[in-house]
Amino acid sequence: MPAAAPPDASGRQAAIARAKLDWESTADALAELVCLLGGDGEIMRTNRVIEDWSLGTVSGVLGRHAHTVLHAGCRNTRCGIARFLKQALGEIRRGTRGVFELQDTVGARFVHLTVRPMRRRPGAASKRGVARAVLVVTDQSALYRARNELERLNSSLEERVRARTQALADANRDLRNEIVRREQAEVALRGSRNELVALSEQLIGAQEGERKRIAVELHDSVGQSLSAVKYTLERGMELLRQPRLGNPADVFELAMRRIQETAESIRAISMNLRPKILDDLGAASAVQWFCRDFAEIYPKLSVVTELDVSDGQVPDRLATVVYRSVQELLNNVAKHSDARHVAVKLTLDGRKLVLEVRDNGVGLDKATPESRRHGSGLRNLRERAQMTGGQFSIVPAPGSGTLAQLSWPLADEDRAGS
Repeated sequence: MPAAAPPDASGRQAAIARAKLDWESTADALAELVCLLGGDGEIMRTNRVIEDWSLGTVSGVLGRHAHTVLHAGCRNTRCGIARFLKQALGEIRRGTRGVFELQDTVGARFVHLTVRPMRRRPGAASKRGVARAVLVVTDQSALYRARNELERLNSSLEERVRARTQALADANRDLRNEIVRREQAEVALRGSRNELVALSEQLIGAQEGERKRIAVELHDSVGQSLSAVKYTLERGMELLRQPRLGNPADVFELAMRRIQETAESIRAISMNLRPKILDDLGAASAVQWFCRDFAEIYPKLSVVTELDVSDGQVPDRLATVVYRSVQELLNNVAKHSDARHVAVKLTLDGRKLVLEVRDNGVGLDKATPESRRHGSGLRNLRERAQMTGGQFSIVPAPGSGTLAQLSWPLADEDRAGS
């Protein structure tokens, strides 16, 4: 079979034209900017991406240096792209077959530049005007923006995580503080409950003691007196029936005296439970009466009263507690202080009602074991003050003796009621 005839010159030109058109069509279809560079970096061929990026026309950039096309008007002697192209082309001229890469900006685009040497046929000599390298410029702006957005989101997420972590730490700290506060409140509540139980027991004991005392007084005093009166009246009735046995008038007079004594006993018991003067006049008058009666019972103890308030200035809710406090304090002075002088003072200090009892006795430091055992009376005073919104304190008096003080803040309705 005869060999095929070699193509003529016109056929070769047509094939070259078709190959050139195919290259241009292929290169123009790419999204990357592709340039063939000469040995000095001049653009020998390029695809139409150069026009899409508004860097010039395909024919207009031919022969121009790639740097001047990519960085139009750049006068920076330290421009990264210019130095990159110069270094890459220099290495390619020296025969380096490596690939050179750089990331930089072209206009508003963030791009990735790659320079590769052109492959030459073995033994082919280097000629001026022959492409020496391929420059591929890839637009990575979308990737760059996505990466920046991801970094921003990561930073925002980290900040939110830090803020949330801090908020959780603050919440945990507040929770721990709340737990400690509630534990302390629970301890205080248990203490208050125990004090309330003790106070209730004391109250029940005091009630039972008072009932026992009243029962004893009624039995020993009133009961016996009434029995004696009954016997006297029966004897008088017998004398009325039998006048010869004696004069009944003397017997009836004796019965009247015993009835009077019984009435006095009942009045004393009533006054000890609650003085009638406290209801008829008020707390100040009741305190004045009790101090005067106390001085008569204990003549060796000098009692001085200083009452700078009227009955109407002591609120009804405090009348009984003021009177009972004076009773308790003066009885303590008489039994335990070994004092010769005691002063009772009831005053208004601004918006407070203040009761003070000062004696010149042995004082708290030299109190006897018996008086120390009597400490429940002081505890009762303190609890009585607290239950009515007041405060109680007892301290050594200046010089010698003891100063006990109770004070109650007065509300507007207390002052209005006065």
